[in-house]
Amino acid sequence: MFTSSIINQDALQAQINNEVERLTAIRFEEFKNNLLQELSKNYYFVDNLFNKKKVAEILDISVRQVENLVDSGKLKKCGLGRSVKFRNTDVNEFIKSLN
Repeated sequence: MFTSSIINQDALQAQINNEVERLTAIRFEEFKNNLLQELSKNYYFVDNLFNKKKVAEILDISVRQVENLVDSGKLKKCGLGRSVKFRNTDVNEFIKSLN
């Protein structure tokens, strides 16, 4: 009878440990998300926008080649009204992907 109660205690302890780990992971994600929201309220990040011509100059290619990169999905674009703009970070990501 003594050994069965030890086994039950071990099983109970394992269940408690699993539940504590699960709740800790949930709370950590909530904390991380709240922290990111607070940081985004207090700080802003500058991300320049470029037109096709400027991107072509940066990449040393033609405007048509920039359009081809967009059409193929290799370069992300942002639409502002009827104009097409490119974020600096997206252009830099494309450059990094070339290496």
